[in-house]
Amino acid sequence: MGVARSIPPGRLALIIAVASDSFGRLGYRRTRMADVAADAGMSAGAIYTYVESKEALFHLVVSDGFGMFEPTPDLPVRTSPFEETLQLIGAGLKERGATPLLKSALITDAPDDVRGELAAIVTEQYDMVASLSRVLPVIEKCAIDLPELNELYFGRRRRRQIDLLVQYVMIRTRGGFFVDFSDAATTAQLITEGVAWSAWKRLEGHDAKRFDDAVCRATIAQFVCHALIGSTS
Repeated sequence: MGVARSIPPGRLALIIAVASDSFGRLGYRRTRMADVAADAGMSAGAIYTYVESKEALFHLVVSDGFGMFEPTPDLPVRTSPFEETLQLIGAGLKERGATPLLKSALITDAPDDVRGELAAIVTEQYDMVASLSRVLPVIEKCAIDLPELNELYFGRRRRRQIDLLVQYVMIRTRGGFFVDFSDAATTAQLITEGVAWSAWKRLEGHDAKRFDDAVCRATIAQFVCHALIGSTS
């Protein structure tokens, strides 16, 4: 029986970081183990002493992205059934994607401070997306190649979250609190995309260093409030 090797934390962290970038840029099919190994400064065969397969690497990346990865004492990291990876992603999105302020607003007919309510909801959305900014690129890009992941993320989890926002916009518009842009679904989608750019996608651009996190967080809330409620002056 062979002796189990202990994990060198720095090397495994590097593999995860390189693989996260590759999955997030190229998707699942186009990410190659040999390329991940090369980018991590390893030989093509050496990576298999750390992870058993691309499936194992993908599971490791999403586990780390959700903060659920607990370093194992043995190498290589074993392959998990894809169903387990889907369950992990679903659980991670449910736990880290919770928006209690939005859900609470849906059962409140007449808020005392609708501007404060809306700003808090947008900020809650921002913080949720920002906390997942390492794993969302991986999920969204790889969902193109993995139909079950596509259904889980785009078909259920993301759609459900946007639908809650649609309901909120409709309720506040009917109550006379928001400007009526005639289509709540479009309004909610614009808010969602604005938050996604502010909290995550701007970090992938060439001008990422131009934008301060705190400024982006405050600005998107102010922008949405001004669009739906108007100026305070």
